Amino acid sequence: MRISLPANWKFDLFNLIEQEPSSRRYLHDLYGANDFGITGTGRPFFLMPKKKKLEMETYINRVHEMKLKFTWLWNGMCLGYHKFNSELQTTALKELDWLEDLGVEYLTVTDPYLAEIARTYNPKIKLKTSVIGELNSLSRALEWQDIIGPEGVLTLSIMINRNLPLLKEIRNAVKCDIELLASDCCLYDCPFRFFHYNECSHAGQTYDLLEGYYNDWATMACQNQKVFDPEQIIKCRWIQPSDLENYIAIGIDYFKISGRRFGTDWIYRSLKAYSDKAYDGDLGRVFDAYSFVVDPLETSGAQFSEFAVMQEKMGADPDDLNTILTVPTFNATLEGNKLKSFIQNLPFQGARCTENCGVSCNYCNEFLKKAYSVPIDEASESYKNYMKFLYDHLNTHEMFVPKEKRKLKSPFKKAEENTFTGISWNVEAQKFLEDIILIIPDEMKQAAKKGIGFTVERTAGQKGLSSVDKDLLILITIQVVPQPFKHDILDFLIEKNIDPTHFMSNDDINYAKSLPYGTEIMAQKARFRGEFIVETKNSDSLQQIQKAAEKKIKLDTKQEWESYLTSLLNAYNNLTEVKPLLPPIAPLIFQYIITDKPEMNYWQFFDNTQVKWGMGEYSGPTAPKIIHKANFEIIKKVYAGEADPIQETMAKRYAVEGDMTKLMACVPLLPLFSKAHVKAIQKIKI
Repeated sequence: MRISLPANWKFDLFNLIEQEPSSRRYLHDLYGANDFGITGTGRPFFLMPKKKKLEMETYINRVHEMKLKFTWLWNGMCLGYHKFNSELQTTALKELDWLEDLGVEYLTVTDPYLAEIARTYNPKIKLKTSVIGELNSLSRALEWQDIIGPEGVLTLSIMINRNLPLLKEIRNAVKCDIELLASDCCLYDCPFRFFHYNECSHAGQTYDLLEGYYNDWATMACQNQKVFDPEQIIKCRWIQPSDLENYIAIGIDYFKISGRRFGTDWIYRSLKAYSDKAYDGDLGRVFDAYSFVVDPLETSGAQFSEFAVMQEKMGADPDDLNTILTVPTFNATLEGNKLKSFIQNLPFQGARCTENCGVSCNYCNEFLKKAYSVPIDEASESYKNYMKFLYDHLNTHEMFVPKEKRKLKSPFKKAEENTFTGISWNVEAQKFLEDIILIIPDEMKQAAKKGIGFTVERTAGQKGLSSVDKDLLILITIQVVPQPFKHDILDFLIEKNIDPTHFMSNDDINYAKSLPYGTEIMAQKARFRGEFIVETKNSDSLQQIQKAAEKKIKLDTKQEWESYLTSLLNAYNNLTEVKPLLPPIAPLIFQYIITDKPEMNYWQFFDNTQVKWGMGEYSGPTAPKIIHKANFEIIKKVYAGEADPIQETMAKRYAVEGDMTKLMACVPLLPLFSKAHVKAIQKIKI
């Protein structure tokens, strides 16, 4: 048996897998893509974490270090005919080169034309069909086998997951491996499915005219059916973990787990359940899209705040964010231990569901009564009423109507004073929220306070807490704050003597440090500390002072450059912050290759106590080496603090080769070079 697992770009998943080797005994590959890309994917951008290219490379290298495979996604359903645009095709071919350089083994495709391009241009990468392509018949499977080749993988339509005779027929007729999506809860024969995937594709494309804006109406429509006709939940074509042996017996042993939008705990729990081939608890904690409401602490880093900004840009009333955020908790459960005989006793082995479902067959309803339950309480009724209201809210155009003029009234009771949904806050949490809001720009304060407030109270309710405390508030704030403010929040925690490692992984901390500041108040504090910062607006900043100073010194000759590097590295080694950061990365060699002035080439050697350096090519003791390539102007700007090497790498103006894990460990050292630069130029004669 082999399992394909979603990649949420968080490294802590690897730690969990390594701690319990049994959880990876069937793990074959991880799959993923960026939030925006060439084709878009089966998820809109705002459900996905935003990651830089270098971070994704480091992650994929880590997957390979664990002797696992990686699958990249080109599974958007509709490219709006952009696939015949020469610029897009050039970008696609460059991405294929990038994937080959990384050693990516598989590419998931939905569009046959893109599949042909990929197979012709780069036959080393095997192709997988996407479940979005709806391979729901023998003839379609045979056609796609010809497109992707017998070495590829056919991921069949989820709608035939329970048609065991058809699965047997396809298995016997094709040479390809066959994969089934096991944990997805799309409605059976969903009338919204094609439109949903089409819209999701556009909401993740770099060239989308609406910049990825997308309102998830299809999910609202889907969830309303599940709420008011719960038999639909049993009819969904999920494969529960305990049913896997039935599929392995007919020759299918490749199973895909859905859930790229989820956090590490959720993904690991699903991996463990399917690896163990058993899960007797609430299957809603394993299946994807079982419930509309997701605990914010179990998401992978959604960009809901960016979505809210787009929503207003499209003309929605600013209060509409509150309408979405106030969805109450739904505590329905689907007990796996009461579904043991479900797949074994399917009428006609599932071969006639399209003919009989809901007409002459009510088999699923029998198991609904056994395994599915909803508490008879106020919360459950509130959820049902609110889902109906939210569906009508979208269908009647009221998202674009000011709150005071809306005809539909929210069924949600007015919250008590000083709360958002009725859950109280302790004093410490209230004070902390007020402090956070102080660093937010004035025009965003109200929206930020509501967004954080509603989400933290809803999460407290889901966890059965009677009040909001400070720790929960910090967790939620880190999770929902928009990317432009992540560096600000990190600094804010440190300023308040709060250890960020209690709430963030080291990878997330380093990522936040690599981002520009979103607020002038936190950027100004960083300047005062003499730290390197990436500016987001023009101001009389430290960087401009550095740039002015740069113009006054000459670095045209090898002698002038060598003199500057001598001053720079002396200043760097004298910084008190440097020495404690060296032991975790030492020994390490940075070899700099100046592409337009090779006589300026130089190296740096990081040991436990200092950074040594020299001109030309390094020839000392052996150590891991990272090669940096750029032209002379870019190198100078990086040291002056005028350019971020990570951003320059993404823009393909700065190339880095070597151990990316080592390089990411060096991120805390980067701001210190610009700090040393300021000290160095003061000692150079003008």
